[in-house]
Amino acid sequence: MRHPLPILGLLLLAACANETALPEATSAPSGTATARAAPPPSRVTEFDGRWIGTVTLNPDRTRECPRAPSGEREITITQGRAVFALNPQIRQTQTGTVNADGSIRMADALDRTIATAGLFADGLFQGEYRNGLCTYAVRLVKRN
Repeated sequence: MRHPLPILGLLLLAACANETALPEATSAPSGTATARAAPPPSRVTEFDGRWIGTVTLNPDRTRECPRAPSGEREITITQGRAVFALNPQIRQTQTGTVNADGSIRMADALDRTIATAGLFADGLFQGEYRNGLCTYAVRLVKRN
């Protein structure tokens, strides 16, 4: 008696010979619309300009925080994009984008936990610079 397995295998192979090729994984199924990317948010430009002021150390219970930088510091905003020159001598800056309500969070390029957050309103910026456990008050006035 013959074994039915070889005959069954040939029948299955013959059934697959008339199938069409599967579409590539990158091709979209027919009849569906492709997704469109959302437009980028519009830039808030009403706060554009130079903001100059001081950074002061908040009360330090650990007594290990470095003193606040001496002299004035500057945030320059162009097309809603802010650059905070925290230490111009070593080119330490933080960057961020101003929100419609005037709020912002600017962060260091290398360590995103070193950041300044605050609010632009009525020609004044008030915020807080954080570096680890150390916090500093930031108060700047719009110059132009």
